[in-house]
Amino acid sequence: MLAKWSEAFFKKAFNEIQPDIVHIQELAGLPSSLIDITKEKSFPLIMTLHDYFLLCPTLKLFDSTENNCMDKDIYKKCIVCCQDAPNKNVFIKQTIAYDLKKWHLYGISKNLYKITKVFKTRKRGVSVYSRKSVREIDKDLAKKFQKRRDINIERLNKIDLLIAQSYKVEEIYRRMLNREEGIITLHSTVKHINHIQPKVISSIDFPINFAVLNGCASIAKGSKLVLESMKLLAEKGLDRFFKLHIFGGLSTEIRNEILSFDNVIYHGPYNVNELNMILDEIEVGIIPSVWEEVYGYVGIEFLAKGIPIIGNKKGGIVDYTIDGFTGWINQNSDAEGLVNIMTNIINNPSQISYLNKKIVNNRSSILKTMDQHFYEIDEIYRKLAGQ
Repeated sequence: MLAKWSEAFFKKAFNEIQPDIVHIQELAGLPSSLIDITKEKSFPLIMTLHDYFLLCPTLKLFDSTENNCMDKDIYKKCIVCCQDAPNKNVFIKQTIAYDLKKWHLYGISKNLYKITKVFKTRKRGVSVYSRKSVREIDKDLAKKFQKRRDINIERLNKIDLLIAQSYKVEEIYRRMLNREEGIITLHSTVKHINHIQPKVISSIDFPINFAVLNGCASIAKGSKLVLESMKLLAEKGLDRFFKLHIFGGLSTEIRNEILSFDNVIYHGPYNVNELNMILDEIEVGIIPSVWEEVYGYVGIEFLAKGIPIIGNKKGGIVDYTIDGFTGWINQNSDAEGLVNIMTNIINNPSQISYLNKKIVNNRSSILKTMDQHFYEIDEIYRKLAGQ
């Protein structure tokens, strides 16, 4: 029923606007049938690949075993990965919070959980079935998940141009869609980096200040990897030489244990408009994601401040983490690799100043402005429109 409503509104918008080009930014919460509707009307169609949603219902292609999922035949895997998915009340809460924030009632939206208790049902997770009944509907549900994937791949292949956020995303979609033409990589940007002023790191004193921006928010973002690294560094007796600043979310899986370290400082949630200030004391940024991060704007935010970064060899992180130029790549994307890099930095802290100078001097080539991105997109539109 909801899909039918979305399709009806979409067709109505088409008739009113009569667009020259349709550019899909996101389909989460909307049916992929909107792709078919667009192609039926013969409009040029572009889609920016901000995530893996049409391939994976959890968006990340990161499975329940904490591994990146590149399987083409998913069947029962999706059942396990989605069995603890939030019910629709989460989206009700987010929608109300968004509207309250839009009307400058953010203080109310922060306490919205008190209001939305009335929406909560007795069961948590996916209300369609419980853990106990998964086995009973295994086969039928597995077919539905596979059908979702297959239909979405078919629809994605109808799109005239797919714009990947990074080279890794392009590679993954090419493989999944078995597609050679009509897919490119175009790095995006965010407006708020204009408000981050670069700093000069001329000298380093101990303890060195490392930081993560939402890097401990979830397992996929790297929370377990960071915790394991802290343990190994403490065992080596290096914990007194650095501090780890955690900004943003902190997953419950590691919260108590990681906060037991004296050199860990948790700052809580932050607003992107505060980044210029909160990054003033940071000397090295860490991007510990273990999923194929589509791009990872946190790396760009660190670089905008002139801060060198340690990035896992995952997804789009390697597009801006360049050894000896903007930072250090953790080739194996594991705790041992991160520990080795941090140990090297602690033993040779002058390399932070060296990389900081390179980043600041090459800022215009490392960071893309919104104006630059606008003209890139404008050129793509003109080509597809035949102008």
